[in-house]
Amino acid sequence: MDNYLRQYGFIFMMTGVAIAVPVVVLLISFLGTKINARPFRPNPVKYDPYECGMETVGGNWERFNVRYYRYALLFLLFDVEIVFLFPWATQAGALGWGAFFAVLFFMVVMVIGWAYEWKRGGMEWDESLPSQQLAQEAPPAPLAA
Repeated sequence: MDNYLRQYGFIFMMTGVAIAVPVVVLLISFLGTKINARPFRPNPVKYDPYECGMETVGGNWERFNVRYYRYALLFLLFDVEIVFLFPWATQAGALGWGAFFAVLFFMVVMVIGWAYEWKRGGMEWDESLPSQQLAQEAPPAPLAA
């Protein structure tokens, strides 16, 4: 029982450290500002949102094109795939053939999804239809008089 409570004591100590360190750092920063140990020169340019070195266009509540979300979801999908593959790759020899076939199945499903998105045009930034679909769906040209 003593060892059991000691383990919880370590958890409580680490929780205390996890709370105390950010509080102390913020307090030191606040005190550094109050005693002029660090510069404080507000400027409207400093408060502008900054991303990718480009000037911001529009307000805060502009609508985004759905392509951004598609790319974000595809990135997340393949990023999660890598997160699952790294632990398996480090222990592949110890896990055996069952884990190998499970990861192989996982990879096949991911590649099928990737191929589907590629064929569908989900990997293209341009929203235009592929040339084959354009040829099929194009209206007939008007006849010359």
